[in-house]
Amino acid sequence: MITPSISTTDLYTHLDTLIETDTPVFIHGSPGIGKSYIVADIAEKEGYELVDVRLSQMDPVDLRGVPSIKGDQTVWMPPVFFPKETDSKGILFLDELNSAPPSVQAAIYQLVLNRKMGEYELPKNWRILCAGNRISDRGVVFRLPTPLANRMVHLHVQARFEDFKLFAIKKGLHPFVIGFLGFRPDLLSTEPVVEDDANPAFATPRSYEMLSNILKRGLEIGKVTPIIYGTIGYSAGIEFTSYVKVYEELPDVAAIYEGHYPEIAMQPALLYALVSALVEYFNGSEAHKEHLFAFSETLPTEFGVMLVKDVIVKDESLATHSAFDTWLAKYGDYII
Repeated sequence: MITPSISTTDLYTHLDTLIETDTPVFIHGSPGIGKSYIVADIAEKEGYELVDVRLSQMDPVDLRGVPSIKGDQTVWMPPVFFPKETDSKGILFLDELNSAPPSVQAAIYQLVLNRKMGEYELPKNWRILCAGNRISDRGVVFRLPTPLANRMVHLHVQARFEDFKLFAIKKGLHPFVIGFLGFRPDLLSTEPVVEDDANPAFATPRSYEMLSNILKRGLEIGKVTPIIYGTIGYSAGIEFTSYVKVYEELPDVAAIYEGHYPEIAMQPALLYALVSALVEYFNGSEAHKEHLFAFSETLPTEFGVMLVKDVIVKDESLATHSAFDTWLAKYGDYII
């Protein structure tokens, strides 16, 4: 049976609920889809301290602490990275839980269930979140023992382009990446190749962010082709290097924002590239806002709506422009 998955956007909502109700959770998902990023982002937005523990690098002794003599008894001093301030609030993030050996997993039973481990007790306003890769991802993964698995809510997360696109626009990822994935969203995540002599790189949201950072150096695509293949894999890399040639056919984006609207070939690859370039070039000025709304009317409806929606993600003030209400009345149904 295939386990139903949720989007990364839904994960934010569900984690809010589980944090509020103090319910431990295990986030299952492929490598590089943003599990750790989302937990860190929630902690930052909500003002929580974050303790990120990579359990795959731990031994049971690391979690139990070191022995110390107290009076005539031996007690265990909790590890220094565990939160101790009783008036603090935060998230104890146990990452790579199912990559930890069974002895380490067994060591945290009591912590997950009763918020205790030996003499240590997790402060009242701290929450436990766990994460790990799926068994099907071919990584070093141990099946969770049934008693431990039953102590947590399990959420299975899948990378989806619309979620990644929001992140990509807000973080200013290179327009080549956003345009390409708009055209080929199926290549956001690919399976690793298992042949011994194959390129082990494969496409994930994380690897596309890495690729964006490389492309921002302004190097010619032809000069970094091996790096592209080594970042997102050979198959996706071939598709990417072929696609970005379409950017050479784009009209002058700066001229569009000055009111010179060219005729556009109605080719999806070109239109995705044009939208990503227009979003990247948008500077928030009144002139840019006016020409953005006007030029969007010359595009096929799907791409005109996409252009305005994407720019609003980058700059929410576009929604306060005088032309927005008229635009929304005309295209609101497409947004829904």
